[in-house]
Amino acid sequence: MQLNPGIFKKYDLRGTYPKELTDAMAYEVGRGFAKYVNSKTIMIGYDARTSSPALKESLIKGITDQGVDVIDIGLCSTSCFYFTLAESGLEGGIMVTASHAPKEFNGFKPMLKDATPLTKEQVLDFKKATLENQSPIIEVTGKITTTDPTENYIATIRKSIKEKIKPLKVVMDSGNGTAGLYIDGVFADTGLSVISIFAEPDGNFPNHETNPRIPENRIKLKERIIQEKADLGFMFDGDADRLYVLDRNGDVIDPSLVLAIISEYLIKKSSKKKVVIEVRTSRVLSDWVKQAGGETIISTCWTIPIKLEMKANPEVAFGGETSGHYMFREMHESDDAVFGALTFLQAISIKEEPLDTIVENFKDHYFVMEEKNFKLDDRNKINPVLDSLKATYSALGGEIKEIDGLSVIFPDWWFNLRASETEPYLRLNFEANSKEVYDNEKLRLIETIEKLQ
Repeated sequence: MQLNPGIFKKYDLRGTYPKELTDAMAYEVGRGFAKYVNSKTIMIGYDARTSSPALKESLIKGITDQGVDVIDIGLCSTSCFYFTLAESGLEGGIMVTASHAPKEFNGFKPMLKDATPLTKEQVLDFKKATLENQSPIIEVTGKITTTDPTENYIATIRKSIKEKIKPLKVVMDSGNGTAGLYIDGVFADTGLSVISIFAEPDGNFPNHETNPRIPENRIKLKERIIQEKADLGFMFDGDADRLYVLDRNGDVIDPSLVLAIISEYLIKKSSKKKVVIEVRTSRVLSDWVKQAGGETIISTCWTIPIKLEMKANPEVAFGGETSGHYMFREMHESDDAVFGALTFLQAISIKEEPLDTIVENFKDHYFVMEEKNFKLDDRNKINPVLDSLKATYSALGGEIKEIDGLSVIFPDWWFNLRASETEPYLRLNFEANSKEVYDNEKLRLIETIEKLQ
């Protein structure tokens, strides 16, 4: 059969099912991965999407037809899969998931030993191995073993409880994804009043889509927070590796502030004093980390570079990005939304100021613009636009960094402009330390970019 090479993305495989991604393709991906990792045993897990069981079965058959054994850990979150694979010591595994994408999508997250993600270059090598695979089907097929890691995963997360958690009322929205498999077990007997909604895994996502960044997906959680007079809410994405935190009014607490709160807590509790963040992160993070005696490492956007930096640098305590991915050393440098929620609760429980005060202080001192997109009619314009802005703002005394796109830094404001990986867009992030500077410099910057489009 013809394997669609378009399903191979930057760091994973993804497409609509069954148009772009089919069961037959899953079989070939399984054969290709068996060849690529050259391991005796491969671990497989899958999320709640309706297409996941069939894709999983085809994937497993492809692997076992190469004579490789499979450990099938069943329905699970991606975070549980990361943890279980890393603990097993196996050379590789694949999680069947499309994370927070709409229900018609599905895909595969391939991983190597210790739940190490594939680099961009390794994904290309895996793609080549799969597309060019001419290996015959082995006469003696691999064996399949099934196991359920849920109990061990929950027990490990609960071992992280070191603080007396404030008796808060919290609404937790699993979005009919896989976070609901763990909420009762993780948060039992913590002193919290937990209101769990949409906890039953259902790949049709009947209540809302699971991307927490999209406002309409948060409407029901916001309504329930207000109805219950809750202290805060948590929204998990479809495979429970992303977390959004909402305040008592149902409004999103800026992920940079969530990062800062967790970072301060972990740095003060650990001998490791470094935190990895990405170029879009508010200055609140670096300010809080510095005050706690730590330092920040700036990475490109995306979870994979942050994870790889954490795995390479033993001095890093924590990492995260502004889309709601929080990565923990204790969970093998993996992003884990349930672990993140528990850690956030502990962090705010030992602070003297209530969360409402912390949020208000943030809003009074950090003026953060929501990411703004500029559409280009030609991707060839990207570099000329960035070069022009670099020359303009360098002449004005801005500090220039080109870690990911263009960052220009002044004492009282900064911006980052970077290109989308797949679309003809430039994405702008901007922050200032006063409302006056925010209004003036943002307007001037946007007008400058629009003239260059």
